[in-house]
Amino acid sequence: MRIALELSHRNRYLTLPVNVNHLISSLIYHIVSNSSSEYAERLHEQGYRLDKRTFKLFTFSPLFPGGHRRWKMNRDGTMTTDARSVSIMISSGKAEFIEHLVVGLLHQPFVQIGRQRFRVETVKKLEPPELGDDMRFIMLSPLVCSTKLNGEKYPKFLFPGDEEFKRVLLENLLGKYEALCGQSYEGENTELRVKVSEEYVERKHGKITKLVTLKEGLPDETKIRGMLAPFRLRVSQSLMEVGYYCGFGGLNAQGFGMVKVENR
Repeated sequence: MRIALELSHRNRYLTLPVNVNHLISSLIYHIVSNSSSEYAERLHEQGYRLDKRTFKLFTFSPLFPGGHRRWKMNRDGTMTTDARSVSIMISSGKAEFIEHLVVGLLHQPFVQIGRQRFRVETVKKLEPPELGDDMRFIMLSPLVCSTKLNGEKYPKFLFPGDEEFKRVLLENLLGKYEALCGQSYEGENTELRVKVSEEYVERKHGKITKLVTLKEGLPDETKIRGMLAPFRLRVSQSLMEVGYYCGFGGLNAQGFGMVKVENR
């Protein structure tokens, strides 16, 4: 399920950090805790466990300025808009997460992102699209795939064309399916094919990745690079739904891997 929030503010201009992901993620946990502090703590600390891996099973989009406005990027690492409202989509395959989120919002008409205070104007459930085993998506946030070998300090980020990209993406979907459904995926089709839009790659001169800094300026600051390009995906419908609602790739609870269906 997906919901959309519209948040208004009273400033002439709205300024936020460009690297705002961790602030939004923290806000989401805070909202959920208004409904159930126990669930929010368990989700944050443990998530939905699968052997040694954990999945949070939710993701979110960037903040979109209202009125077809855009963000202006500033040299000091902030972004500014004159839009009087922003919207954000939050998505999860877990009904209990969405329920706690909505209930938490009922208890909290105002929210804080960094130093900015917003009023929650609307909370809207989005109609689900028809998903099949062959879909074209537009990335709303970067898709992150990575591997980390024993003894290595930093992960290796993977992209389409890399030998392990499809394997890592598929294993991530299978893990999320098991964490979400409580059982291993038993479908006959476990093949995955992904193809990035060649027209988009050509138009962007091959620059289809984005570098995002999490917890910028803090001791545990982390830099993440992911793919940001339209792509076609062929995989079973069950796994397609898992990726659409829970996010594709890793770090979904930090705002990565969210897509929308491409309208053709």
